[in-house]
Amino acid sequence: MGKYANHEEFGVNAPINYREDTTSESFLNGMSAIAPSGMKPRQTRAKKFEEKTDFKASARWHRNFDLAMFGGSDIGTADFESRQMGLEGKINGVKRIPDTRRR
Repeated sequence: MGKYANHEEFGVNAPINYREDTTSESFLNGMSAIAPSGMKPRQTRAKKFEEKTDFKASARWHRNFDLAMFGGSDIGTADFESRQMGLEGKINGVKRIPDTRRR
């Protein structure tokens, strides 16, 4: 069975997890792992990465996933940001599943 029981649970949890997990630290850790020896990623790029993974980016990411997997069944293409806000507003009725990859 998957991590989420249904698509609504996915829509409420996954974009929030995406925003919480796309931090400058996660960027630096990932880039450091693949950087050639003696080189390290720039702090300024990590900051820009984190700035570009805000609510709009997570809503766009969810919309693109929804289009690819379900043909746009959940939040559609028109005004997807406000629909994402509506989904996240349902969080009290949907089980919150934090990302377990965090350490």
